[in-house]
Amino acid sequence: MNDHTGPARSLCIIGCGPRGASIVERILANVPALYGDRPLDLHIVDPYPPGAGRTWRTGQSGLLWMNSAAEQVTMYPDESVECDGPPRPGPTTAGWLDAPLHDGAYAARRDQGRYLRHFFATVTRERPASVRLYVHRARVTDLRRTTADGAAPDGRGRQQVILDSGEPPFLADRVVFAQGHTETLAAPVPAGLTRIGPGPADAEALERIPAGAPVVVRGLGLVFIDCLALLTEGRGGRFTRTRDGALRYLPSGREPRLYAGSRRGVPLPPKPAKPAPAAPATAPAAAPRFATVDACRARLYRPGASFARDAWPLVVAELGWCHYRALFAEQPARTRMSWQDFDAQYAVLITDADRLAKLARAAVPDPADRLDLDRLAAPLAGLRFAGTEDLQRQLRGHLAEVLQRRTGPARGVDTALVDALQRVGSVIEELWRSGGLDAHHVAAALRHFALGTYLSSGPPPLRAAQLLALAEAGIVTFVGPEMRVVALDGDGDEAGDGAGERAPGGAVFRASSPAVPGAVHEAAVLLDARLAAPDPDRVTDPLLRALLSRGELAQEHTEDGAGGMLHLSGAGLHPVDAYGAVHRDRIIAGPAQFPRPHTNAVYFRQNDALARGLLTDG
Repeated sequence: MNDHTGPARSLCIIGCGPRGASIVERILANVPALYGDRPLDLHIVDPYPPGAGRTWRTGQSGLLWMNSAAEQVTMYPDESVECDGPPRPGPTTAGWLDAPLHDGAYAARRDQGRYLRHFFATVTRERPASVRLYVHRARVTDLRRTTADGAAPDGRGRQQVILDSGEPPFLADRVVFAQGHTETLAAPVPAGLTRIGPGPADAEALERIPAGAPVVVRGLGLVFIDCLALLTEGRGGRFTRTRDGALRYLPSGREPRLYAGSRRGVPLPPKPAKPAPAAPATAPAAAPRFATVDACRARLYRPGASFARDAWPLVVAELGWCHYRALFAEQPARTRMSWQDFDAQYAVLITDADRLAKLARAAVPDPADRLDLDRLAAPLAGLRFAGTEDLQRQLRGHLAEVLQRRTGPARGVDTALVDALQRVGSVIEELWRSGGLDAHHVAAALRHFALGTYLSSGPPPLRAAQLLALAEAGIVTFVGPEMRVVALDGDGDEAGDGAGERAPGGAVFRASSPAVPGAVHEAAVLLDARLAAPDPDRVTDPLLRALLSRGELAQEHTEDGAGGMLHLSGAGLHPVDAYGAVHRDRIIAGPAQFPRPHTNAVYFRQNDALARGLLTDG
């Protein structure tokens, strides 16, 4: 884009989806104060359009929606963000889009991509004159040290950035990895079988599934919802309303038959519906009351601290307080104590689970109104079903109940819980990204917050209603909890780990659940409708493979032997290599959820700190 004239610091951002684009914005915002008019070269490397990246590319199907309300998504750090760099106020997705929102609140993913590309174009067009911008539509295949000994983890020296596009390599002083979720190699399957995924919904691969073909689906989360849309509406099916308002599915005849399951065996609950303009609502707390950053940090910094023992009880207390606060405010007839008395006792008992449970029993007579995280986390735990039809009947009833709870007049209680999960999740993220959690705390936090992901990260309500209609139409059959999938070769042997009953017709995938004894579902296609778990040993990214093979990146291992995450130095997010050296001229900026406006989002605060460090050798 510009001729290189004169010496200049060179920064390289690898991957320019939302995370990379936000870091670019923060670099440009901080240049005037920290770098003045000295020349700065800024290289952006991504095979996809900058801003949108791969996930938010503008050419994808309009059937793929966001699961965050458009008015709650922004790329612009407003005045609420407590950071050293200047704010840059700007519109939310809803405020900028000229396209209709789905289900009254949600943008299509391709329209979010238009917003992201506009954001990137705006902030780079308004960049300081001293910044020379280079956009490379390519992938980085390797980084090579230019020092004599080939390594300069202290940040001295430069790195040669090698691209797959045939362009000449260029030099960078600092490199940011912002590739987002990394793809991994799929496990091999026997001849005659097809495996799609794991990873985001792949429209081209899904198109190759024959009409009417049975498909085993592993995963009932957001990727599953995307695949459903492409395999039903995307093949000409239609949803319609009956006279009583119920949603029904009219098949086109081109749909496959889906046998779907997961560990929990139930789909994600939908996002709570927006309150009606005139509906009463309990204002969410501005910040956590019990699970604050300071309170969690104080507990976790004790010698021998355990996240499960010391921090998680504060999280549970926070969730309970928000749940009961909404219940008392919106459904007082279902309580038998004043909120003032309950609140005063609750604050004293927050670390005593047994006495909190006793207080809840005294104040809330109906067990269904009390917060039971175990029941919410595993609705089918311990249940056994007489057969496949019994499971379908009970699961359809469960889906209808959850949908009513999250969209009906009493949805304020579920809304309060979801809001609390998001706020507390931000607290844990801040501790993590500020270096306040060591490896075993991070691993424990991720295990515990699987509950938060399940309860708060679901699809728009309409998508949940459509799933129920597809289940009623027989397009989707649920397999059950703790689903097991085995691949049987043409001799009926279980591929890789033992023998099984011979499968007629050759190789098959066989799905079953211990909750439905004797029921099996077979198909020649396995759809892994989930994002791949982090596994550095199976990444497809050529850059990560190269650095891992040379030991310049290393896995983090915890006391329980779990691995998968890269070993980083702390708040600076610098990688630690296999020999313990910190590479301070590299930053691993992992994926993160979109920030909400006016919330002092940790997303912006961290990106600002990273950008300032890039400009000052911090």
